[in-house]
Amino acid sequence: MFLPTATYRIQLNDQFTLTDLEAILPYLHDLGITAIYASPLTTAIKGSQHGYDVIDPLVLSVEIGTEEQWHRLTLTRKRLGIGWIQDIVPNHMAYEQNNPWLYDVLQRGGDSRYYDWFDIFTEHPVQLPGQRLMAPFLGQTLTECLRKGELSLQFTSRGFVIRYFNTDLPVAIPLYRWILTVAEGCPADGLSSLDALEKAVTADAEVWTAVLKEWLQWVDANAGFRGFIANRTGFVNHRVHLLESLLQNQAYVLTHYRLASTHINYRRFFTVNSLICLHMEKEAVFTAWHATVHRWHRQGWIDGLRVDHIDGLADPKKYFGRLKRLFGEDCYVIVEKILSRGETLPEDWPVQGTTGYDFLADVSQLLTDADGSRELLAFYREKVIDPGDYEELVYRRKHGYLMRNMGGEWENLLHGLLALPEIQAAKPDKERIKQALGIWMASFPTYRAYPDADGLSEADGEMFSSSLDRARQYAPELAPELNLFATLGENEPALCFLRRLMQFTGPLAAKGIEDTVFYVYNPYIAHCEVGDSPAIPGIGTEEFHRRMQRRLATQRHSLNATSTHDTKRGEDARIRLSYLSAIPREWTSAVTGWRQMNRRLVVAVNGRPAPTPNDEYLIYQALLGAWPDDGHVTEAFRQRFAGYLTKALREADTETHYTDPDEAYEGQCQGFVAAILQQGSLFLESFVPFARSVLRRSSVYCLSQQLLKLTAPGVPDIYQGAEEWETSLVDPDNRRPVDYEGRAALLAGLRAAGAVSCAAACQYARDHWQSGAEKMYTVWRGLGVRNHVQEVFANGEYLPLSTDGPLLAYLRRYEGDWVLVAVPLIRRETIFPSPVSIMLPAEAPGRWTDAFTGETLQATGTDTRSGSRVLAWPRGLTAWPVVLATAR
Repeated sequence: MFLPTATYRIQLNDQFTLTDLEAILPYLHDLGITAIYASPLTTAIKGSQHGYDVIDPLVLSVEIGTEEQWHRLTLTRKRLGIGWIQDIVPNHMAYEQNNPWLYDVLQRGGDSRYYDWFDIFTEHPVQLPGQRLMAPFLGQTLTECLRKGELSLQFTSRGFVIRYFNTDLPVAIPLYRWILTVAEGCPADGLSSLDALEKAVTADAEVWTAVLKEWLQWVDANAGFRGFIANRTGFVNHRVHLLESLLQNQAYVLTHYRLASTHINYRRFFTVNSLICLHMEKEAVFTAWHATVHRWHRQGWIDGLRVDHIDGLADPKKYFGRLKRLFGEDCYVIVEKILSRGETLPEDWPVQGTTGYDFLADVSQLLTDADGSRELLAFYREKVIDPGDYEELVYRRKHGYLMRNMGGEWENLLHGLLALPEIQAAKPDKERIKQALGIWMASFPTYRAYPDADGLSEADGEMFSSSLDRARQYAPELAPELNLFATLGENEPALCFLRRLMQFTGPLAAKGIEDTVFYVYNPYIAHCEVGDSPAIPGIGTEEFHRRMQRRLATQRHSLNATSTHDTKRGEDARIRLSYLSAIPREWTSAVTGWRQMNRRLVVAVNGRPAPTPNDEYLIYQALLGAWPDDGHVTEAFRQRFAGYLTKALREADTETHYTDPDEAYEGQCQGFVAAILQQGSLFLESFVPFARSVLRRSSVYCLSQQLLKLTAPGVPDIYQGAEEWETSLVDPDNRRPVDYEGRAALLAGLRAAGAVSCAAACQYARDHWQSGAEKMYTVWRGLGVRNHVQEVFANGEYLPLSTDGPLLAYLRRYEGDWVLVAVPLIRRETIFPSPVSIMLPAEAPGRWTDAFTGETLQATGTDTRSGSRVLAWPRGLTAWPVVLATAR
């Protein structure tokens, strides 16, 4: 099996193509990367910067490159020994006119072979005539759009369409004859030409496509008939009642986009109307969708797979079984899975691990002082806002999101629930059981469970039971209805419902927590991060060691991520903010002063302060995390932060909202930030020196985070550009173009200095610290060691070590190879560097060589109590702040 030593995430799009990637392969090779980890490559909507809005899974995106270019790139990377892990998106596709499968459904309705490939609710609670698919994309009601002339009938190279601004939706084939005969004058040959078209509408896709193409060619060659069609479309467009009648008889129902919050008859990705989900559990869908990716794998262009949003699939275990049979047992497969506290990846999934959000959380919690976090929380509750109990806040936000934004999904699930025999036998009140269902969903402790054909696992059974217990606490008056749910799972219809239910608890958790609570609960936003939880103030070294030993035993080939395209802020921005737990009084004193000096800039909007104290506190933290390394506030930075602020305020869904933005509140918040960032402001005079101090002091711990990623159990994953300081804000800010020329030049400088001596390389890194050279040096040297003794990190033991200071240390050992890792931790009242000692097991070598400094480290004695050998640095970690030493 191909097993990467270190991956590098690349976002491919029209701004960074396969050709651009080929150009930087030598740089990545020199850095120590052994696998490209590529964003989706198949055709997405035009201009997509991420590739997750796929419209054709069978064709390489022309915006990214050609297969010839990819083949050439493959030859280059293989010469360099670099593998390829491909991100795939089996859960959903873009609901878009250029999606050929969906266009066929919109044109032919239930006659399309693709109709049941999409996750459409065929028994929808709100009855729609025939097999009609909702199209919730109108900015207003259908009546209002017709009145304003925003909808029209057009004839294009694809046939008759309904045009709404830049969107063309197909007209159902049976209505072609109606259009041509709604008034007299249609040429006889034009009418007769429709016979074959109407007959073929129920045929297989290949036959239908060929007949339609032949008819369109006939029309194109018949100038007189084309002229008649132009006159007829004008005739219909000038008569609103005809256009409305036409719209009411399509295979889809055009509606206001907001209606999807209360009525929806297809499964969306989260609550994004423009992403429609697939029935990937159907073998025909699975086989067709994976055809091109499988061909690329057979050709040797792909060595492994990363599967996006696995929690959206009905039966992930079944999906992975098919995937392994198709791609082979030796295909490396990792999954995007967010594990909640105490949750583990199902053991019966035939995958190599996760994309690493769990590792991100472990490291972030380790690199936070728990006592300092509690002090920050106390300040927040007393001086900013008291948010109450965190878990209750999560429940309220999830339940509120369900009611406001997922009412359609809620109704659909209720419809399925009421159809179960055991529920029908109980004859429950419909409204009460609906409320009970919603409270149960909001009470679920993880993203989802995984009931399959074999029923509920013991872990899933416990999860269902605990979620119902929690739901009863929130709504004791609904205990009789909630008790009915405890019996579900004992037969196939009930299991089918639970599998369906689980496809929506995940999106509810993601939107209710990650995209809402994480912008509301602000005592320390470093932990408001995908996979992490601000309810955990921090963990100690013993707990971290336990987690890493468990990781080695169960997920040794998972990715170790610290930044991704989905993280809320860059990894080094999080460290800056985590460092505040070491200086809570210094931070709270500064914030108190800033709030006082900026008080005149807070203006009442509709009876409430703008920004509110909570939003103002978020602004100060976000500014510190993203503050430019050189301290210069450019117009580009102001614009980036303004974009972030708008998103943050709307995600919070408190003072303003995506669906109903309060522009007055948003504008005042933007004005507040513009004023405090104005050159010469009192705020900047105070903030800049504080930020400069935090940036330099916290940079030590950025190296700790990096070395942990490189050496702990798992495969280190570097997000594009994050080999230098990564202080991006949430997407799309974290998907900006990367300056690879600058990075290659910096690495060349480090390599040249390293050729002289390690001391020269360390000095070069310190001299260029603002450019991120210290971090790049840590990555380069760390990957060099990892690639040199690969078995140590792929299969070696993880041995925790005791230390006498704010330090975490461990050994990695495989046969005769030993690697020692030691990193300083963010802790209160710590003066860094300070003298440290590490206790080595008696069987460990006594002589070590540090990869960063080149120094020889020698165990100097034995601890009389434990028998451990003592490795001491009387000077502390002064030559380089982290240690990566090898011995044989």
